[in-house]
Amino acid sequence: MLNSTMKTKYCIFALLALFACTREQDLSQGTGYLTVRLGTDLSVTPVVKAEAGEPDPAFSLEITPSAGGETIWVDDYRTLTDPMTLPVGDYTVKAVSGPDKRQSWEEPRYEGKTQVSIQPDRLCEAAITATLVRTMVTVEFDPETATYFSEYQVSVANETGDALLFSSEIENLSKKGYLAASSLKWELYMVNTQGTPYRVGPVTIESVKPRQHYHFKFSFDQTRAQAGSALLRVVVDDSVNEKEYQLNLDFTGEGLPSMSGQDFDLADGIAVKKGDNSSHNVVNFSAPRGIKSLTLSHSDAKLLDAGLPQFVQLVDASGATIQSLTALGLGVSALSYGETETSVDFGPFLGSLPMGDYYLSLDLIDVRNRYSAATVVLSVTSPVDAEATTVKPWAGFAILNGRWFTDGRPSGLRFQWKKATDSEWTDYTGSVSYNDAAATFSAELYGLQGATSYVFRVKTDKEEETREVNFTTASAGTIPNLSFDDWYKDGNAWYPGASSSSRVWDSANGGTATFGCVPTTPEESDVVHGKAARMESTSVTVVVITKFAAGNIYIGDFVKVSGVGAELDWGIPFSSRPVALHGYYKYSPKPIDFAETNPYNVAKGDMDACSIKMYLCDWSAKFRVNTSNKVFLQDNDPSIIAMCDFTSNVATNGYVEFTFPLQYRDARTPKYVVIVGAASRLGDYFTGGKGSTLWLDELSLVYDAGALSESDRQLVGYRNL
Repeated sequence: MLNSTMKTKYCIFALLALFACTREQDLSQGTGYLTVRLGTDLSVTPVVKAEAGEPDPAFSLEITPSAGGETIWVDDYRTLTDPMTLPVGDYTVKAVSGPDKRQSWEEPRYEGKTQVSIQPDRLCEAAITATLVRTMVTVEFDPETATYFSEYQVSVANETGDALLFSSEIENLSKKGYLAASSLKWELYMVNTQGTPYRVGPVTIESVKPRQHYHFKFSFDQTRAQAGSALLRVVVDDSVNEKEYQLNLDFTGEGLPSMSGQDFDLADGIAVKKGDNSSHNVVNFSAPRGIKSLTLSHSDAKLLDAGLPQFVQLVDASGATIQSLTALGLGVSALSYGETETSVDFGPFLGSLPMGDYYLSLDLIDVRNRYSAATVVLSVTSPVDAEATTVKPWAGFAILNGRWFTDGRPSGLRFQWKKATDSEWTDYTGSVSYNDAAATFSAELYGLQGATSYVFRVKTDKEEETREVNFTTASAGTIPNLSFDDWYKDGNAWYPGASSSSRVWDSANGGTATFGCVPTTPEESDVVHGKAARMESTSVTVVVITKFAAGNIYIGDFVKVSGVGAELDWGIPFSSRPVALHGYYKYSPKPIDFAETNPYNVAKGDMDACSIKMYLCDWSAKFRVNTSNKVFLQDNDPSIIAMCDFTSNVATNGYVEFTFPLQYRDARTPKYVVIVGAASRLGDYFTGGKGSTLWLDELSLVYDAGALSESDRQLVGYRNL
């Protein structure tokens, strides 16, 4: 057991015998043997006196190859009884006990390590001494403290703000605390039985080291003061030099320091409308026994930018300090030590600040060290009841945002909008979302035109002049021949487009026409309007090989036949952000009679299914599809910004109108667009039903979210981007 001397050591030893075993296969450089001798020095360097020792801690071992490789972990060195081997090389052997925390209670952290070199067929000993790597902190209060004080506590913090709070209320005064520290800052706070608070500190102790024990002892001086007061002596000893801090404690409760708002309740804070430099918000300070200290302090970057220092001492402040505070708009006057009253006017200063809430600490101490403190909320509010804030424009709609500054929604709160070129405003009459806790509201303004300038504002029944926010909607790009009314023929193959120089759509016709097969053709009789695209799945025989050929159409180019498949370039440049694909489809499926290996495990006899997809991507060039090598655009590809994917194996009774919402993954701007239609969704895998036919007609891009149902708006997800 540890004794009470300044430094007491004891060692516990564990033998970790790592023997070579001829039955195991030798490594190329051989193996060696290692013993570990672990000693622990659990003593601390005390400030006032040494405390009783800690119980034997459990140590774990970490054996790490210096050249890199897997670390060997031993949870408890005391469990090591079996021989082990180590490859030849250099190692770091480390012993640890306790949690690796910068601040802890009753959980010391011990560490020790050494370097060893394992030689072939030789025994090496690693001698480790583990010591405390934290600073220990304890406190002690005079037993009579509880007679005079209802609350007393000590805060001890390190240089990064990790703190130990010893408090009579949580009954942890007898606990041991541990900190990783190079300096300590302690502060004493006490409240007497009559409710008067007292503070000492903060006091900083530099050059703090691991293993040191700081014992803070707080006791009453033996000389009792008269007339209901006493002296409290604070004792701190760091390197055997005792330091004393004396605090005069007045238990009478007479003439306590106080602060109050003039014509307002200080607990409600101070509120000023932005730009109002004429208002007066005066705080009065009183200390009948005389003012010793009056400070203003904060940690707000905006207040600092406005010129208010983080800490201002008004007692005996210099003329330059008073002048600089007055220039900021603070109503202050010179205050000498011992004066009993003063005041500060915050109104003109607050009126110059940006809108928002600020927190300012006011600390008043009298000459008897009695304390009055408050953290005051300084609120700079809008000169109007509500205003427009931000807007998120798309091509066919915009999300409008506003906020109000009154307690509760102001009467007649609403949005107004107009084109930038118009003179008349229009009241927004749609649905509005309110966040009463944040005093904000928003609305979605539908039916807008792409690439057009608009302006909006917020109004209330007061009809105040409010901020106007201008915005321009995004462009509403289009894609040629979405109606499929234009077709031309080159040899035996049909192509969707007016000519080869202007078309953006293609199909497999360029590869299959050579073998007398044209799966994709114009439909002129069974249409919604004009012409439609008709895609019929079929088969192609090349020499003696018969392959399935799905009827399809896509934005891009047929490149060439590749093996038993083809290479295609998907996409055309496109930078707009539609919210949905609209159009009409008709489908007549057949049972699958071609079924090659595919990732969907469909089989012959299953009903075929069609597919309609659209992708918005940020490729730097067109995407090269290779059906022979199974190179396809995967739906989880990170280049995809938004997509829709429709599939069905159900026959339709004529054309069906559809609106497929594009589900956005983020707010990136697209660079390419692809739309794909296929009569057999697994045609890329040469799987489908011969004769399955898909018709597409009158496609269009939807840019106005007002044209969607609420469930489809949720799928698009534009509110979260």
